[in-house]
Amino acid sequence: MKTLQIMSAIVGFVLISMTSCYYDVEEELYPTTNNTCDTTNISFATDVTAILQSNCLFCHNKSANLSLGGGVDLEGYDALKVYVDNGKFLSSITHDGNASFMPKGGGNPKLPDCEIAQITAWINNGAPNN
Repeated sequence: MKTLQIMSAIVGFVLISMTSCYYDVEEELYPTTNNTCDTTNISFATDVTAILQSNCLFCHNKSANLSLGGGVDLEGYDALKVYVDNGKFLSSITHDGNASFMPKGGGNPKLPDCEIAQITAWINNGAPNN
């Protein structure tokens, strides 16, 4: 009986020791954020298209724009350029109040600041098709 109590105590101690030991890794607790946002040489083909694909084209593509996207098609350079030229695209993503806030859902969160800065830089550079 005494041996059983000692074994139980040892097993309990080992289990408590294993679950209570915790090693904090500073990099995991406080990840370094890269606060740089490259807005140089922004390209439609690479940068803008990637932002559109991950944030806009689910609703604003050729096939879904009428049912989900309010009739706004942003798929392809020519379709997007219409909204760039009339100012509605930038207004929508910057939430300046001159167009519907995009993207929709979840309280209308804005795109990440870096993506907005990249699109703004591309537009300020003349919105080239490259």
